[in-house]
Amino acid sequence: MITLPGQTNSLQRKSLKNAHYEAFISTVFANLLQGPYLTGYLLYLGATAGQIGLIMSIPLVMNAVVIASAYFMEKYPNRYRISLIGYSIHRFLLSACGLIPFVFPQEWWIPVFLIMYSILSFSGSFASVPFTTLFTDLVPTQVRAKYLGQRFTLTGIAASITILTAGWWLDRLNHTEGFAWLFIVGFLMAILNMIVIGRYPNLPYTPSENGLSLQHLLKPFRNSTFIKSVLFVSIWIMAQGSTISLFSYVMLDIMKVNYEWLGISNTLLAVISIVAFSIWGKLSIKWSAQKLLLWVFPLNAVSVMLWGLQAFIPVPFMLIIVYTFLGVSMAGFGLLVFNFVVSNAPKKDMPIYYAVYASLTGLFGFFGPLIGGLLFDYIKTWPLWYQEYGLLVCIGLLMLLASLTIAFRIFHVRRTPSAASDQHASM
Repeated sequence: MITLPGQTNSLQRKSLKNAHYEAFISTVFANLLQGPYLTGYLLYLGATAGQIGLIMSIPLVMNAVVIASAYFMEKYPNRYRISLIGYSIHRFLLSACGLIPFVFPQEWWIPVFLIMYSILSFSGSFASVPFTTLFTDLVPTQVRAKYLGQRFTLTGIAASITILTAGWWLDRLNHTEGFAWLFIVGFLMAILNMIVIGRYPNLPYTPSENGLSLQHLLKPFRNSTFIKSVLFVSIWIMAQGSTISLFSYVMLDIMKVNYEWLGISNTLLAVISIVAFSIWGKLSIKWSAQKLLLWVFPLNAVSVMLWGLQAFIPVPFMLIIVYTFLGVSMAGFGLLVFNFVVSNAPKKDMPIYYAVYASLTGLFGFFGPLIGGLLFDYIKTWPLWYQEYGLLVCIGLLMLLASLTIAFRIFHVRRTPSAASDQHASM
């Protein structure tokens, strides 16, 4: 457990410890029911690549509701209650998706899943703003980077255990039994998750001075550095969605990789992320998030391009290399983008800044898996090598070019003339 300053009271210590429990359980739940095995479940239900892409897009487009959530917080500032209700609907409705094959006729499986997944995604996104701001207020600023590093490490451990165990289990049962057990365990995790979320303190929230006004909504858009950066990140997330989010589909449906190797690959991703989160966290103390993101973007693009290594080396070796690079780059992306949003937002306007960020990334991110899924449906008659890795390599190359040109212009930190003269004077 992280050591906090002496003046930190015992309630805050207990709350931060409870937040670690919440992170662990939430990660187990998410990797069981919304992780790489969700693709397998959708294939079991009979989904096509286009339908899988559409379903993967739903949580992202539902991020648009966070603006409504931020406004609602200004009128009803009880963040604890909003988070508890929203996440309860999300967790238990997602668990109920496992009942679809047992309750509905087969031709209804995908339509019913789409409806349920849309509702639970809406609920989860609506709860994200109050929960994120509540969590941010809970963690002292002076230890936030270190605490987040520990939290991300813990979630990496949880993901590793969950993904590896679930993949081993699914390969040893038929699909009906395997997914039934997956959702049963997921339901139990949902109960535990809501218990620990219920133990968060109900910290007071001070509404913005602007209240519910258009001026309040437009505040983030007047911050040119923030809005240009968020627009680039949004487009980048769209590219990630058309590639990385469909890795599991490509492995299971095109390359015919078994669930055990799917689990091993994603476990490696989690393990590498554990180490990478710690390293990126330490680097973020020394350098700004903007500067470090200039390293993260190219690494992320290379991770996608390396999928083409299967043309030269065995698939297991390719997966090890890809998911190693992916673990390093995605850990940095997740941590540094969050730090960037937090550091560029005034404390009182944090909800609306986060809402604009989540809405824009969600809007652009929605099209990523959707476009990717439609592309994979379109190229079904193309040569097998292009389906397995050709399309991914092409998109990865475009991402690399953008990371070395556009990203550098937006995120490059230029020294002000006064800073330069001060440095010259000190010499």
